[in-house]
Amino acid sequence: MISNRQRAYLDAMDIGVWSLREVAAPSASSPTASPPMASAASSAPGLKLGPGGGGILLLCAADTDSASRLANDIARALGNVPVWAWPDDDASSVELTSAVEDNLFTTVAIFGDELAARFFDGDLPASLNSAKLVLLPAMQDLQSRAEARQMLWTTFCRAGMVSAN
Repeated sequence: MISNRQRAYLDAMDIGVWSLREVAAPSASSPTASPPMASAASSAPGLKLGPGGGGILLLCAADTDSASRLANDIARALGNVPVWAWPDDDASSVELTSAVEDNLFTTVAIFGDELAARFFDGDLPASLNSAKLVLLPAMQDLQSRAEARQMLWTTFCRAGMVSAN
């Protein structure tokens, strides 16, 4: 049996998959049912995903950041149309882990240490499921400091985020 992630990859390549029907899980009142487990990411804020495509998710602090001239310049520099996201507590928001799995992101880039700390306790891990995590300078720093913009480009190149399209 294949995982949901594997099924999503195959669906993205238009490869049909035959699978056996799954047996219904025991009900909550069943003596063999286990209690639901709390997720470590449940304290993290939800995300609102903007339009875009491809394997890159750019996580900024606010929706206004993703609509700025700087955001347009960043998307053009990457050579593709990344998906922008920002924290949102709306009922339609999604968890970061779910967004990565459901949209098959291969890279999640987070703008700034403060924003990264809202999603991860302690140090930023190298990956989140199948996506590598990349820490970028904060959007405010990018707007005001040339060194931050140089660091942004260097990080894009080292992380393999720049496309030659």
